Amino acid sequence: MTGSFRRAPDFDRRTDMVEATLDCIADLGIQGTTVRAVAARAGVSNGLIRHHFASKDNLIVAAYRRTIEMMTGPALAVLESEEGTPHDRLGRFIVASLGGPVADPRMLSLWATFISQVHHNPDLAREHRDGYLAYRRATETLIADAIVAEGRALGGPERERLGIAFNALIDGLWLEGCLSAEEINESLQIEIGFRSAESLLAIKLPAPREDGEN
Repeated sequence: MTGSFRRAPDFDRRTDMVEATLDCIADLGIQGTTVRAVAARAGVSNGLIRHHFASKDNLIVAAYRRTIEMMTGPALAVLESEEGTPHDRLGRFIVASLGGPVADPRMLSLWATFISQVHHNPDLAREHRDGYLAYRRATETLIADAIVAEGRALGGPERERLGIAFNALIDGLWLEGCLSAEEINESLQIEIGFRSAESLLAIKLPAPREDGEN
């Protein structure tokens, strides 16, 4: 959005610039996203963007970091909550990973644009690895809590193996849902996620609530 240059706190201005960058990337791709285009969207000067980020490359990395936060934040928030049983929390984690803002087709567009650059840009690769490992470690913790609550032992190698498999399951369902939104509604996607997780982990999860929460 264009307009007069803003006089806002530095944190807010940085946030606006990153969000404007995401809008540009969604519409123009990474190559078409320039400092000038971002400045116009954010309603700030080119110089202010360079003051905060020094270069376009730094701005793109910050935008990818924000994308990862938007994709994983709702699910990781479940790990911070002690509400409910381990099975309840694992169910909420699945819902948060497959539904709500995460299922927005715009998120898929951004993710696909960034992921195509990960193997060519070490800075993006680092952000990708950090985000992936944070999500997978959360997955492993929730899985271990649920299995131990049933009185079953779970060694380190098996915990890691289940974390990788569970993460792949969620990623696949998320991608399928975003690509086939007209054929697969959110409720069906979450239901498949629950049943698949139960089969993988040999546990029984409480049914997801009709309002999309567990």
